[in-house]
Amino acid sequence: MRWHLSILPAAGMLAGALALSPGARQHEVARLRAHFDSVDAELRQSQPLQLTPGQRTARVTLIGWLREYRDAGRFPRNDRFPTHAMPFFRDSHGTLCAMAYLIERSGRGDLVNRVALTRNNAFIADLADDPDLRAWLDSVGLSLAEAARIQPQYEGFPIDVIEDDRPSPVYALTSLLVSGTSLATLGFNLIAPSESSGWAGLIAGGAGVIAGAANLDGTGATEDVATANMIIGGAAMVAGAYRLLAPGPARTFSPLVLPGADGMRLGLAMHTSF
Repeated sequence: MRWHLSILPAAGMLAGALALSPGARQHEVARLRAHFDSVDAELRQSQPLQLTPGQRTARVTLIGWLREYRDAGRFPRNDRFPTHAMPFFRDSHGTLCAMAYLIERSGRGDLVNRVALTRNNAFIADLADDPDLRAWLDSVGLSLAEAARIQPQYEGFPIDVIEDDRPSPVYALTSLLVSGTSLATLGFNLIAPSESSGWAGLIAGGAGVIAGAANLDGTGATEDVATANMIIGGAAMVAGAYRLLAPGPARTFSPLVLPGADGMRLGLAMHTSF
């Protein structure tokens, strides 16, 4: 019997970037949820008489999806117009607005991509000349006015409410130490394995996992670094435990390259046989 285990450490740690302060972001999320609460009530109370049974079914489904979108609270960020409220079909992080979310979830990702690439900051009323959008609205039983009501504007924020979300200097240093040590023990367990390297992998990897878990509630780059700490630490722990529990010539590691949404990722494949 042959087993195959893949260990994928993080490809790298993202650099810090500017983001909304937590207070400003919470205010924006609350404002948008209140908007979708109002829209949800309006859509449920409206009962267009001219709809076919298929349109009515699609309309009810979309209203349910809109509530799920509201509850998830993942809304676009206006990171281009700091002094103006603007609509965004899809922001620079790939987050979709409510209308784009509904269209993509219905299976029309092609329509979302085209609008996001060509008219990303257009109001729904400005898209009235788009025959594909009009056809989609008709198929799901929504009027252009209702679609325009669903679409909110996203507030811009002046520079004085923008803060740096990079990891703190203490955590950055801690992350560098624990991740570097974890990677070193991982290398020893692959190249020159021993009982000592196994214990070192468990200890260093555990420290990385703990450091990452303690900072997962951060935002932006801090959370990215925390996730990387946990992945690298977990890989070091697995390699250390393997060397302590199942050392032997029949078990080997080999490099592994896998495609991902953000490019190629490097990792390790562990092969064992019984």
